Amino acid sequence: MRILSLLLLLLWSVPARAFELEDLQARLAATPDIAGRFEQTRYLADLDTELVSRGRFRYERDTRVVWTLETPIDKRLVFTPQDATRLDESGGEGDRRRQQAAELLLSLLDGDWRALEQRFQITLAGDAKAWRVDLVPRQQAVRQRLDSIQLAGGRYPQTLRLRAANDDTLNVTFSDQRPLDADRPQDGESADGE
Repeated sequence: MRILSLLLLLLWSVPARAFELEDLQARLAATPDIAGRFEQTRYLADLDTELVSRGRFRYERDTRVVWTLETPIDKRLVFTPQDATRLDESGGEGDRRRQQAAELLLSLLDGDWRALEQRFQITLAGDAKAWRVDLVPRQQAVRQRLDSIQLAGGRYPQTLRLRAANDDTLNVTFSDQRPLDADRPQDGESADGE
């Protein structure tokens, strides 16, 4: 009985291992492909106006993110790793923004903290059931445009918040998330996703 009491005392006195970025990356990687719905609210500080859009998304790890707006307009955006690693031939400002958006979105959903740590100071709070990652740009040039990013969730990411330096914000809430069955089309798409 003494040995059992001593073992229990030792187990209680050992601190639990902290939930770290590597743990979160492993958690996010456990389900390679997911689909779901989103509501996106963009606040434009200069106009004191909110714009709300809704739709669905499909995330295929290492392949692409398909972002389909359904309201107030129909629009389909596809972000791929190629968008994140090269500019289109025209190399215009729109191409640069698409490249940056693709790189950021894919890195966040992948939980690629090594890539993100090069550009952001990263703070993780919470545990595996309820976590939050705060990212603050390291470079002054980026801080002139982007104040912070926050990603929070549990089993899957649940909210994404971007705050611009001019006080504009973008809040995305994810819902109805589920793992994708690679052999079955989702959300009315053909097997190749088109």
